[in-house]
This record gives sequence, structure tokens and C-alpha cells, in this order.
Amino acid sequence: MSLSADQIAADLRRFIVPSYPEIEIRVEPWEQDPTRLAIYFTDAKFTVLYPYQRWHYLTHLIPEEYQSANLENTLWFEMAPGENPEDLRYPDIELIDEITPDVMRCLIGSRFFEFLDNVMCPQATDEPRCECWGDFRNSRPILLARGFKEEELFDVLHVLMRAGGFCDCEILYNAVEESRLKAEYWTARAEGRSPYDPHASK
Repeated sequence: MSLSADQIAADLRRFIVPSYPEIEIRVEPWEQDPTRLAIYFTDAKFTVLYPYQRWHYLTHLIPEEYQSANLENTLWFEMAPGENPEDLRYPDIELIDEITPDVMRCLIGSRFFEFLDNVMCPQATDEPRCECWGDFRNSRPILLARGFKEEELFDVLHVLMRAGGFCDCEILYNAVEESRLKAEYWTARAEGRSPYDPHASK
């Protein structure tokens, strides 16, 4: 038997509120097709995130078996305060996958990964590290300084997200083959030490 909208909303709050204490979750029949449920997530933390990032963070908080059993036919809208569903911009996944090789060549040629590694994991141990806040606040100014235009960042950052880089540190862990931050992590693991956590102070 399918769960009611109220029960789904209660379950989602149970899964998500520990990570997003101020989130508002609303579940109701979708206006365009009342046979489907629409789920509206609203949180101030989403303000600096793309909708694709918001979805990524939320879906990892909800057990896969629960999603498969209860959410497969639902529509999700992840909004910052003041946004409406029509404001949300999602990537064309086929286009992002098509442009990925060229975007990655541009990123490597601009030395973006090297500059990001320099601020996240400086060569000199006495230099301060930039922390990762779960967004792209370190990557964006580097990209702009390396010649990318503001209007190009949507495509560039979604290419990196498709490669597993949903934040500054994940770019260096997942989206690029080599980085000091990644090497440092695996060296610590191999030596039985707790790896450095870019998010540790938050």
C-alpha cells in the first residue's frame, strides 16, 4: 500500500532534518498531474548551490530502499527561500556528457586543478588551507581568474559534478586523476592514520 503524502513528509523530515535542521518539506499532489506527488524542499543552505547539487545532497540522506519503494514516481523541487519551481535550472545531461572531454581539456590547460590543489592542500605545510564548505566558493574565483566567463561556469561545474565533484574537495578527490589532496588522503589510509578532513572545523 502506498504511503500518504503526510507520511512521506514525516519520513523525509526524519531522514533529512539531522543534516538540514531548518529545512521545510512539503508533499502534495502535483498540479500538472495529481496522480503524482510533488516534494518541495526549501532551505537557506541551498542559496549558494545549484539545484543539481541540492538534489545530490538530499538523495544521499534518504535510504535507497525507501526511495525505490516510495519515491520513484515523485517530482522533487529543491529551492532556496524565495525561489519557485520555475526558477530552477537543471543541466541537459546529454549535452554535459558530450562537452565533458573538451571542458576537461580546457580545465587542465588553464591549470585550474593545480590552483585549486594549491589552496586546498598547499605544498608548504605552514601555509593555511582553504576549507571546503560543501560548495564551489574556492573553485569559482579560481575559474574566473583562469579565464573562464561567469556564463560558462554552469557548464563547467556541471561537468565536474558529473565526474563526482559536487564541492571543492570532491573535485580534487573524484574529478581529477592526480592531486596532492587525494594523495594525502590515501597515504594516511595506508599508514593507518585518520585522513585530513577538509570539512573538519565546521
